[in-house]
Amino acid sequence: MNSVSDKMSQKPTALSPAWLESVRQESRRKYSQSPLPLRTSHLWRYSDPAMFVSDNEAVAAPPPAIPRLSAPPAPTSAQVTVYTGATTVVSIGDQARAANVTILSLADALSTCPDLVRKYLGTIVGAEFGKFEALNSAQWRNGVFIYAPRGVQLVAPISVTHIGAEDDGWTFGRTLIALDEGAEATIIEEYASASDTAPARSNSVVEVFAEPRSKVSYVTVNRQNSHSTAYYTHRLKLSDHTTATTMAVSVGGKTLKADMGALLVGERAESRQYGLVFGSENQRFDHHTVHLHSGAHGYSNLDFKVALKDNSRSAYTGLIRVNVDTPHCEAYQSNRNLLLNPGARAESIPELEILCDEVICTHGATVGQIDPMEIFYLMSRGVDAQTATRMIVRGHVEPTLALLPSGVRERVTELVESRIAAL
Repeated sequence: MNSVSDKMSQKPTALSPAWLESVRQESRRKYSQSPLPLRTSHLWRYSDPAMFVSDNEAVAAPPPAIPRLSAPPAPTSAQVTVYTGATTVVSIGDQARAANVTILSLADALSTCPDLVRKYLGTIVGAEFGKFEALNSAQWRNGVFIYAPRGVQLVAPISVTHIGAEDDGWTFGRTLIALDEGAEATIIEEYASASDTAPARSNSVVEVFAEPRSKVSYVTVNRQNSHSTAYYTHRLKLSDHTTATTMAVSVGGKTLKADMGALLVGERAESRQYGLVFGSENQRFDHHTVHLHSGAHGYSNLDFKVALKDNSRSAYTGLIRVNVDTPHCEAYQSNRNLLLNPGARAESIPELEILCDEVICTHGATVGQIDPMEIFYLMSRGVDAQTATRMIVRGHVEPTLALLPSGVRERVTELVESRIAAL
C-alpha cells in the first residue's frame, strides 16, 4: 500500500470515528478540569504554564473538520502537502515509494488503515499525560502518519516540514510514526514559520513506535522565528532488540518548552538521544528529557549541548529511571552548557532514579563561559576574536554531530554551521 499523494482537496471533509470522538471528548474534559501546573512544581519552575493556554472557547467545542487527502496515490511524486491551517510538506525518495511505506495525513489514515491508527494513537501521549497534551489530543488537526512495513530498510530520510500559521492563533500538530518488525527508517521533522514576523503558537505531539528488531532515527528541528511560542512533547516506545537515535536541534522561537523521552520496554532496547541548543537575544528554552528503563539489558545514552549568547536562557532537566526487576541496564547522561557572554544563563538538573541492582548509570552537567585564555591563544596565532569564538563553539558541538548517522549528520551540520556563522 503506497499512500503518497501530492494533491490536496480544497474543501475539508469531516472524519470522526466514534472512538476518536470519544477520545476528543475525554481530552477536552481533562484539559478543562485540570488546573494549571504550579510554578513551584519540578518541571515548571523555569516556564510560565499560562503561556501555553489556548482560548477556552476553542476547547469547549469540537475542533473544525479534519482536512483529508482526496487524490489517489501518485507514485511519481516525491512530496505530499497537507493543508490544515498550517502547511506540512512530506518528502520521500524513490526507495520509500517502492517499499510501500505509508505516508498519510492522520485523517486519511483513520479511514485507510484505521486499525493501525487506533492501535498506536495516544497510547503513549494521551489525555492523561498532562494538561497541554490533553489539549493537543482534543484539538489536533494537522496530523501525519508514517508506517514502515516489516523488514523495510530505508536509506534516504523521510523529511517532514511544518510551516506555522501566519497569525497568533494556536496550531495543534500530531505525528504518529510506527516501524514494524525489522524495519529501518530515518525521519527529520522541522518546524518553521510562515514569515519572519508571524507570532505563531504551536502545540505538537509526536509518538514513535519501534517494533522488535527495528531501527529508527528521528530528528526534530525547531527553526521558528523569534516571535513564536512552541510546546512540544515527544515519546518513543522501544520493543525488544530495537535501536533508536534521536536528536533535538533548537535554534528558533521566542519560547520553547519541550518534553522528550524514550520508554525502553523491550529487552536489550537501545536509545541514543542528542540535543543541540543555540540561543541568542532573549530566547527562552526549557527542555526535559527522560529515559525510562523497564526491560532488562537496556542501554541509553544522552548528550545534550547548549551554547548561549546575549540574554538568552536555557533550562535542562533530565531523568534516567531504571525500574524494579530491570537488571543489567546501562544509562548515561551529559549536559554541557557554554555561555558566550555574562548575560546568558543556563540551568541544569540531571537526575537518576535507580530502583534495581546490577546497573551502570552516570550523569553529569557543566555550565561555564569560554576561557579567555583560549581566545587569547587563538588570537596570538592570527585568529580574530569572533572567529576564535566560532571555532570554540564548533569544537563544543562537533563530538555530538559526529555521533549522528549518515544522512542526518549532513542536514544537522548544515543548520548548525549557519547558526555558528551568525555568532
